[in-house]
Amino acid sequence: MSAWPVSLQQKLNVASFQYHPGNTRVSTEMDVGPAKTRSRFTDAVDVYTCEVNLDFTEVATFKTFYKTTLGNGTLPFDFTDPFTGLVTSYRFSPGTDPIITPLGGRVFTLGMTWEIMP
Repeated sequence: MSAWPVSLQQKLNVASFQYHPGNTRVSTEMDVGPAKTRSRFTDAVDVYTCEVNLDFTEVATFKTFYKTTLGNGTLPFDFTDPFTGLVTSYRFSPGTDPIITPLGGRVFTLGMTWEIMP
């Protein structure tokens, strides 16, 4: 499995980081009273919304990693989990593409949504 490139930022930006626990619930409306809710799975896919900063040359490194190494973001990769400090497998969340936003000069923000692989 491929690893997040060592030449790119190794810590996620704190200000933009979000953790979304996977939803395992299903609700059924009742004729009377509150909806009945139960778990439909034993485990769910947790999601991280995150950003890192890139300089001009790191943008090219990320593009190669995403397009070539990860097959346009379809393959998983390893990155150090911000909660546990352990190397964990992630993949880019299907349906959400990375977004590179200029901050000024030759500095950019890379916004991403990752799924934690089971």
